[in-house]
Amino acid sequence: MILPKEFDYKEAFSEENFFFGVAVAPYLSEGGFNYPNGIKNVYAELELTGKIEKTGEATKFWTNYEEHIKLAASLGLNAFRMGIAWSRIQPTTSLEPHSPPEWDYNAVDHYVKIIRTIMEYGMEPIITLHHFSHPAWLRKDMWLNNEGPALFVTYALKIVEEINIRLTSSSNRVIEHFLVYNEPNLVPLMFFMTPNFSIKKQGPRYIIKAYDNMFSSYVKVYDGIYNLFQRQKWGTPHVGFNICSQCAYELDKLFLDLMRMRIFKIEEKNLDIQLKQFRTLWNIRIEKLARRQLDKKSFRNYQDLIKMTHNIFHISGFKKTVAALYNSPRDKKLDYISVNIYEPFSIPKGSLDGTNLPQWWEYAMDREIYGTFIRAYNELNFKLPFYMGENSIAYKQPKGGIAKPRPDGWSRERYLKEYLSEMILCMSEGIPIKGYLYWSLTDDYEWNSYEPRLGLYNYDYINSSIKETDGLGEPAGKIYAELIAALRSGSKDEIFKNFSLYKYKSNS
Repeated sequence: MILPKEFDYKEAFSEENFFFGVAVAPYLSEGGFNYPNGIKNVYAELELTGKIEKTGEATKFWTNYEEHIKLAASLGLNAFRMGIAWSRIQPTTSLEPHSPPEWDYNAVDHYVKIIRTIMEYGMEPIITLHHFSHPAWLRKDMWLNNEGPALFVTYALKIVEEINIRLTSSSNRVIEHFLVYNEPNLVPLMFFMTPNFSIKKQGPRYIIKAYDNMFSSYVKVYDGIYNLFQRQKWGTPHVGFNICSQCAYELDKLFLDLMRMRIFKIEEKNLDIQLKQFRTLWNIRIEKLARRQLDKKSFRNYQDLIKMTHNIFHISGFKKTVAALYNSPRDKKLDYISVNIYEPFSIPKGSLDGTNLPQWWEYAMDREIYGTFIRAYNELNFKLPFYMGENSIAYKQPKGGIAKPRPDGWSRERYLKEYLSEMILCMSEGIPIKGYLYWSLTDDYEWNSYEPRLGLYNYDYINSSIKETDGLGEPAGKIYAELIAALRSGSKDEIFKNFSLYKYKSNS
């Protein structure tokens, strides 16, 4: 295991300087969505028609949240990322679009209880405002019109205010850390590139329009949260979004760079030139990686994808976003860089129309991929804190079935040790990484199925219980806790021992 010897581990990983945590999403963990007479989100029709597996009770986070939070705290974590489901706050039981319903303030109060519990267990809540899902009363193509984005902005700002006011009534704490979107670079692709949601408007024109609406809305939410905190004298919030790694610049780092143009002192008239330069820097680094990682067919697909996205994406397609950025009273629009590095070559390994993509348990496990993308994201980063927003490895295990080892033989122990050590190498080079969140505490629903198992702890969906190990019997939670404790201790002997020895199953 490669770890830097000349590095101040104790300082870097002190609880004041670094978040170790886990992340969950409301639709995937809470349970209670899309029953015939229950609250419905945009996935309801897919569930009810059998196109995807029903979520049912999921991991019962909505009702059993303290069990989950207590378990996370027992690992020594100091951060817990969760989301707020818009579909619960403005609920509907209808599958048909209709006017915005009234707010359910009982749901607001329940989220306050969950967030307060996270705080009471000594962890910082990191709150996601939009995680791939919106209420069924909105059109499926809500990101293509003016009304949907406007309603999201109104909702996002109001829910932040309502929850923080309730928190301050019983303590001096407020939520400070916000992800406005989870992986907004994927949302338009999910809705307007694939036929999953039966939306007629498909293709590049609509994908770019959705991106423009999403990111112009992001600017409004960013400014709105800052205005709210100033008005209420709540201090300084930390606002941003996380990106899911994709090899094409226009599907990935473009959005991080666009939000930083005014910080870079780039005038609006020079945006196109500057973004092309950033694109070139990205492509030089990622193409070298692609040549080493991909077979001939996948590399040809990679080259075709790069050409296609370059031809389709132009700054002229982001008029609303550019106007929002340059009309804002604030230069800053991003308080951190947060990235989810899973399988950045999924499209080249599948097909350019987004089909035949690798399954979760087929994603490449290679620290070179992880390290290369960390360094690529940090290119021209002027001191923004950097977070490893989601990190995970999946096994295959159907509900009620037995987990299968990964085809590549990797275990969760190997994954944690290899990838954390690569992260530490990047930190030793000066990359200001300030947090690492594992996805997720327990197995959960993964957007269409319970079969991918990503949790530190296996979840028994038949008996609705959290098991003591992951699906393959490895004590992944304990391993994560031991690595965290070693890093915080600052003892290099302890750190090198914990990272170099595989204590559990065979790690090929």
